[in-house]
Amino acid sequence: MKNKLILVFIFFTFTALSQSEIYYYKDFEANLEVLDIEDKTFNLLEYNILEKQSDAIYWFKIPASNSKEDYIFRIKNYRANNSIAYQNRRPLEKIKNSRFTSYKIQRDYPVFIKVSSEYSAYYPVELKLEEEYHFDESVQILINSFYYGAAFLIIVFSIVYYFFFKDNSFIHHCFLLMSLVFAFLASDGIFNFFNFNNTIIDNLILFNYFFLGFFSFKFAHNFLLVDNYYPGLKKYSHIIIVNIFLFVVLFYFFRKSELFVILNILTFLLFLTYWIVSVLLINKSAHIKLFTIAFVIILFNGINFTVLKNFGISFFDNAPFNMKIGGLVQVVTLSFAVVYREKTLRKRNSYMKNEIINFNKEIDLLTSNIDKESKIKDIENLSIREREVFDLIVIGKSNKEIALEVNVSINTVKFHVKNIYGKLNIKSRKEVLTIDKNQ
Repeated sequence: MKNKLILVFIFFTFTALSQSEIYYYKDFEANLEVLDIEDKTFNLLEYNILEKQSDAIYWFKIPASNSKEDYIFRIKNYRANNSIAYQNRRPLEKIKNSRFTSYKIQRDYPVFIKVSSEYSAYYPVELKLEEEYHFDESVQILINSFYYGAAFLIIVFSIVYYFFFKDNSFIHHCFLLMSLVFAFLASDGIFNFFNFNNTIIDNLILFNYFFLGFFSFKFAHNFLLVDNYYPGLKKYSHIIIVNIFLFVVLFYFFRKSELFVILNILTFLLFLTYWIVSVLLINKSAHIKLFTIAFVIILFNGINFTVLKNFGISFFDNAPFNMKIGGLVQVVTLSFAVVYREKTLRKRNSYMKNEIINFNKEIDLLTSNIDKESKIKDIENLSIREREVFDLIVIGKSNKEIALEVNVSINTVKFHVKNIYGKLNIKSRKEVLTIDKNQ
């Protein structure tokens, strides 16, 4: 047991020191090559590189050492694909089927890595022993499997609930989760793992901004019943969504970082708007409280990861594990909110249904009384002979029997019956029998 603890201590000590073996140099002019960089003075990397977008290029240096172990150098940003590593002035191959840009290196000679990005300069780099790297990847795959499995089940349940309850909130919730899961898949480097083309990945991520904004609006607006409280908000939301689509298209064609920053800000503003609305309506019901909690998780992850990082700022660490925990809490909380809302609405609808049934019964009773009073008044309008014929019809006499009873011809009886039908607004003997002759 003692030996195991020593090994664990050595393992974590080495892990802590491994980051200190990385150095960096900022090439402001973006014109240096590997032949030029070897003589430059590098600075020790103490924190992850995080700066706003610029044309500068970063170089990372891993000095030589006496270690004979294999190492993995990795840039844990799915957008940092424009990189190349050199050792002995020769380029190194990237590791295939890796979630992020990674290189397998040995420490017998210095290694230089050149990195650039058309987005913000966010380079969370790490240097680990190959065994440690594979262990960490196994743990991350396990976490990812749990998160995406749970998200997939909730998406399936949302579809089933939609077809069962016919409530649009469920289908909007489904598409919102799909957009969020897609964003997580991209940030996790899953598409890189399957060797998707970088241009295709960038375009899919870009157009996902529109779907994320659109379905977050549809879900939040429907879920919170915003039209009942703030009917003018829909027009404002439509303006933001149209602008999101506009900047998606503009960035697709022009690839200007300023357009991408505006796109992120617009998407954040849409989420912020509906979160503020949920706060204003928070005392209306319990499901709105759950919505407020779930949306604030999306909000703070969004502002930190997609907005502030574009300006070279970060308030807290968006580590994959932290984002998965936050994402899972958000997905589960939002799902409970949707189900709870449906339960509340069904209970309210059941109450309204009973009220409508009782109201209809009262209307029917009132109508029946009115009809009865009307019939009574109509009977009073009958002549003496018509009333005599009417009374005989009520007790079930035929026209022939009535003719013999009152000593008139059958045609005369038919004439009186026709007049009775007209005055009472009826069409058959059955209707005559429904009238209480004693009234």
